[in-house]
Amino acid sequence: MKQSKLLVLALAGLVLSFAAVPVRAQKALHNDDAALSFFGQFSNSVNGNGISLHSGDSLGVQGAFRHTYHWWLGYEANYGYTRFSEYYSTHVYSFQHNLHEIGGAYLVQAPSSFAGLHPFATGGVSVLIFSPTLNGGQQAPWQARPAVTFGAGVNHPILRSNFGVRAQYRALFYKAPDFGEASLNTGSFRMTSEPTIGFYLKF
Repeated sequence: MKQSKLLVLALAGLVLSFAAVPVRAQKALHNDDAALSFFGQFSNSVNGNGISLHSGDSLGVQGAFRHTYHWWLGYEANYGYTRFSEYYSTHVYSFQHNLHEIGGAYLVQAPSSFAGLHPFATGGVSVLIFSPTLNGGQQAPWQARPAVTFGAGVNHPILRSNFGVRAQYRALFYKAPDFGEASLNTGSFRMTSEPTIGFYLKF
């Protein structure tokens, strides 16, 4: 299946991106952290092939794990979930779906904090899985899309140095979903913005 091949290729790219991490990264430096965050999902409207597509806004949740193997460089693995609807000009009814994101990214951190804020930036790839809901998905099949991700934000420790607040902006760039139907295929790429706020714990 085309969808399965696409998912496999995207996952392969994700694995290869981390294969380049130096061997020394395999040694635990006790510089890991886990985070739980909440985000808003805002996707831009696109047009193509005589079809217009816009999406509903939504709230979502994300879990992330980070490992730093150099004072300024590391990597992140994350999973995100949200649910929203796609509105196509060729259909009267919307297509509601769950969106699962499985991703990995390289992490670049500032050497020191500024006014108590520790800046960082990320860049990587993700697999997006659009899974239509039973009641609002119009019986469409699930679809996977590879995405390029990038973002920037700050960590702010509170109470203790190993616990704090994380605020960031994330963006996902990918081909708009069509669920394998020609009447939904805009052939266009779109950007999804995810302003995010949450908490992290270092260990």
